[in-house]
Order: sequence, then C-alpha cells, then structure tokens
Amino acid sequence: MVINSITFSMKTIIKRLKTLSHLIRTRHWVKNTLLFAPLIFSLNLFNIPYLIYTILAFFSFSFVSVFIYIINDIKDIETDAIHPVKSKRPLPSGDITKKNAFFIGLFFFILGISLSITNLKCLIIVLIYFFMNLLYTFKLKRVVIVDIFVIALGFCLRVLMGAVAINVNLSNWMLLATFSVSLILGFGKRRHELVLLKEDASGHREILGEYSKEILDIMITISTGLTAISYALYTMDPDLINKFGTDSLIYTFPFVMYGLYRYLYIVYHKSKGGSPEEDLITDKGILIAVLLWGIMIIILLYFHNLFRFSSIFLFKGILC
Repeated sequence: MVINSITFSMKTIIKRLKTLSHLIRTRHWVKNTLLFAPLIFSLNLFNIPYLIYTILAFFSFSFVSVFIYIINDIKDIETDAIHPVKSKRPLPSGDITKKNAFFIGLFFFILGISLSITNLKCLIIVLIYFFMNLLYTFKLKRVVIVDIFVIALGFCLRVLMGAVAINVNLSNWMLLATFSVSLILGFGKRRHELVLLKEDASGHREILGEYSKEILDIMITISTGLTAISYALYTMDPDLINKFGTDSLIYTFPFVMYGLYRYLYIVYHKSKGGSPEEDLITDKGILIAVLLWGIMIIILLYFHNLFRFSSIFLFKGILC
C-alpha cells in the first residue's frame, strides 16, 4: 500500500510539473537565448561577471514573459479550445483554473522584476516588453502587419536587454538582422495558421481574415532577402572587422542561408512553422545549422588566429 501510494504521488507530481512547464512555456524560453548575442559578439563570453549578468537578464526576461503568456491564454481560452493544437494547453484543457494560472504568472512576474531591479536600463526594457505585449494581447494582435511588427520588436528588445545588461553597444546591422529574421518567423507562423485552420482561421484568430497565403508569401520573401543582406553586411562591416580582428565572419554566411532555406522548406513543403521555437528544437536541419553557426562564430571570434593558421596550413598542403 505504501509503495502504491508513493508511486501514485510521484505520478501526480510529475503530471503537475508537466502542466506547469506547459503553462509557463519553458520551450519558448529558447527565444530568450538572443540575450547572449551581445555577450558573444562583444568578445566577453569568458568574462565571468558579464556572463552572470546575462544569465540573470535571461531569467528575468523569461519569468516576465511567463505572465504575458498566461494573460494571453486566459484571454484566448475560448478560441484556443477550438484550436487543434492550442486546445491541449493547460487552461483550455481544464488542467488548471484561470485563478491559479493568474497567480502563478504574477509570482513569476514579481520574480522576473526582482532580478532586474538592480539594473535600471534592464528594468525599463523588460517593462516596455511587458506593457507592449499587454497592448498586443488586447489590441494590436488584431491590427494587420502591426501584429507581426510587435513580435519582431520583442526579439529586438531581447537583444537590446542583453546589451544593456553588460553595458555594451549594439551594431545597427545586428538589430536589423534580428528584426528581419523575426518577421520571417512571424509571417511564417501566420501562414501556418491559415493552412492549418483553413476556413476556420478567422474564427480562431480574427486577424487571419486580413491575411492571405499570397500576401504572406511576398512578405516572407522580402524579409528573407533583408535578413540575408543585413547579416552579410554585418559580417563585412569595417568597424566590426577592426574590433574582432578578423574578416572571416563571412564564412558563417552559408550556415545562415541554410537555416533560412530550411525554415522556408518546412513552411512551404511540410506546412509547418507554427511554432518556431519548436522547430528549432525538433527540426534536425535547423538545429544542426544553428549549432554549426554557433561553433563557427566562437572559433572565428575567439580563436581566429588559430583558424587563420589552420587555413594557411591547409592551403599550402593543397598546393604542395
């Protein structure tokens, strides 16, 4: 009896932890890894105090985001209940009450604000993000194109918070690349919703009635071109080449292009793309491209002399 009771208790605990994880969107926290971009590109990855500041900023942003997710879920609980995927979330499925979910979100919000309280700039950014998304939840998500721009600005705020957490300047090219790739993800998500929900699309999300696959395809194409150009110009910026001490960042461009093409492939050929953070984790092609890109970035920024020596040695070996 005791063993059975313990087993039952463990199953209950595990189930509740899974429900909590689903409620607070832990998988979505992968988007907040953008906060580490300024740390890496400012050549401070191995600066322990800066690394700690960035980690604190990461959790601050993630915790505050939890409250936004929960508020949005509470507001959309009825429409989510008829969605083939969102209906499985804790609130529309009835696994947790709206009252309990709200107080869980409030707890994480207070915790997130507490982590930023010692850095005024970080606090301002995370509050801007919070209130911008409140406005999105209750109004802007029903304004065509603006809804995606708000999502893209949220990604830019992530990068900006990573920069102010360690007091470094951001490249305008980095911000532009972040904004444009976020547009791809946002428009790709809207396209997936149109394909998935078909004639029920506008019934689930009012704004979907303002979009069509054709216009979204054009927007995705423009955003993809802008992303490629802005990233290429970032890698060839003379000031950054002088700062990094290497002009080899352009060698990471193929990984970026492959990642973009792979995402377009799963959007158009596999009719996916509704959850970019899920695609990053589950799609092997995108995951490998991101990992290889990250490894190349670290090598080129922090060990570029070794990379240059290896390249020269390899080139001489080929000639011989």
